Amino acid sequence: MSRPNIFSRSIEISAGADELYEFHLDTRNAPLISPPGASFLAIEGDFPVTAGARVTLRVRQSPIPFAQTWVVRIDELQPGRLVVDVAERSPFAEWRHEHRFAPLADQRTLMTDHIEYRLPGGPLGRLANHFFARRQLEAMFEVRHARTKAHFEGSL
Repeated sequence: MSRPNIFSRSIEISAGADELYEFHLDTRNAPLISPPGASFLAIEGDFPVTAGARVTLRVRQSPIPFAQTWVVRIDELQPGRLVVDVAERSPFAEWRHEHRFAPLADQRTLMTDHIEYRLPGGPLGRLANHFFARRQLEAMFEVRHARTKAHFEGSL
């Protein structure tokens, strides 16, 4: 089995780490920060999430013409600092997503999304990652970060 791909993106936000952490404990907030082409058909679970909890999401994400089901398990929580979700069911062969919150001066936070992922399909999946999947992740998280910043800084 090949090693996972790693994707990481950070942004400074004028909000406390605890506030960002709490926001990310409620997966129902995902539509607020997702790209306009993402349509959430269902978000099921108990909120705020706790370690070991499972969340089921049905999402239609452009340009894919059909809804995809994700089941993620909350693998680790460090209050005010870290939320880790691991996909048990998703379009990916492997997906581990760390939401990291590092406090900065003046009630600012460095928020980092760190993802380890693999696409299914072995060599074909690696090609798909090289030609489009990684670029889609980069574009999606650029929007997610901009929308999260706008949400917390009052410019949405």
